[in-house]
Amino acid sequence: MKKELAFELGIYILCTALVGTLWNKPVTLTICYVVISILVLMKWHTKNDLLFYFITFLLGPIGESVAIYLGAWKYSKPLYLIPSWLPFLWGICALFLKHISETILTSGKKP
Repeated sequence: MKKELAFELGIYILCTALVGTLWNKPVTLTICYVVISILVLMKWHTKNDLLFYFITFLLGPIGESVAIYLGAWKYSKPLYLIPSWLPFLWGICALFLKHISETILTSGKKP
């Protein structure tokens, strides 16, 4: 449980630190998130995990694109309304939230 939680929180901290430091270098940030996506999909790759990743990879950015098109906000270095790294971050976030919630929910159960 502790290893899982450490891995999950590590992904969160890494993704947050990367976007905070590399937001102005979208190609570099995209490459970083592609690598992280590959790593998390190597670790978490059930059908359910793949579904979570790819649905949010598609639907998250579509929702943001609609909001941006309608004037809700804008990104500083977009590629067709959104940054190139955003779909990957949506996918990573979906798996992070799924797995950290499962880790927390199962931590109180006895084997």
